Amino acid sequence: MKIKTGTIMWLIAAFIWSWFMGITFVSIGLGSVLPALNTVAKPFVCLNGQMETNSQNYQVSPVESGTLLTWYCVDGRSGIKTGINPFIINFYAGSFYGLLIIIAVLISFYFYRRWGSSKETEAVKKRIAWFQGISVIVIIVGVTLFNLMSLIRSPTPESTTIPEATATSLASTFEALTLGNTIDFSSTDKPLADWNGIPILPEAIAGQQVNNGAYEFRVPVAYGLDMEAIESYYSDKLTLLGWNLADSRWAGIKFTKDTSVLLVTIAPTADAENWIVTLVFVP
Repeated sequence: MKIKTGTIMWLIAAFIWSWFMGITFVSIGLGSVLPALNTVAKPFVCLNGQMETNSQNYQVSPVESGTLLTWYCVDGRSGIKTGINPFIINFYAGSFYGLLIIIAVLISFYFYRRWGSSKETEAVKKRIAWFQGISVIVIIVGVTLFNLMSLIRSPTPESTTIPEATATSLASTFEALTLGNTIDFSSTDKPLADWNGIPILPEAIAGQQVNNGAYEFRVPVAYGLDMEAIESYYSDKLTLLGWNLADSRWAGIKFTKDTSVLLVTIAPTADAENWIVTLVFVP
């Protein structure tokens, strides 16, 4: 049987649309509300461990909220957490759901062609038309309600406090500071040029001593620095100063030098307009 060119073009368009909807609507959209949907990407992004996520809500405005999801791959043997790029997760998970969508579209297309070519009674055709109309209405209402969810939810953002870091509590301190929780920061003091010999980002606009072993400073998001840029800055600077990279995860890096340990962690403020960089030093 010869397939018409129009049918081939329709199938290509349906495939592209299904893949797009799988990534944007299912993986990114529904995945922000139900993160478990994206665990289907585990065989591709976390083969030898378990996927874990930390969800942090923040208020953008009085009527609008957002959710910050942090994904980790936890090694099954060592337990070390490694941050996973969310775009990679969305690609694989979205492709999986896009495949399911295109299968559903092809099945629907098959039955549509079959019903359209058969000599069905008028009563059967009317029932089919009603079913198709109701399906379209359900989809439209579902998409609309999903887009309104950000107006319905009004979460209270969590904050992370910085404990006094010691050699014995360093692991828990690093864990707490890299969960993606917001940091309360109200200081307007001028930031230091360096702290314990550790350089402070030139873009910092305020800083404060938290306790004997920790210092934090604020960098506006508007300055164009993201987490990767901040981590890259400290990786380069600290390597030149003789520090060795010991651990790296999403929102945090750990360095060692002789018996000393340094943590560099990054977290957003509740309004998502600033990065708070925390330096924790244990001599």
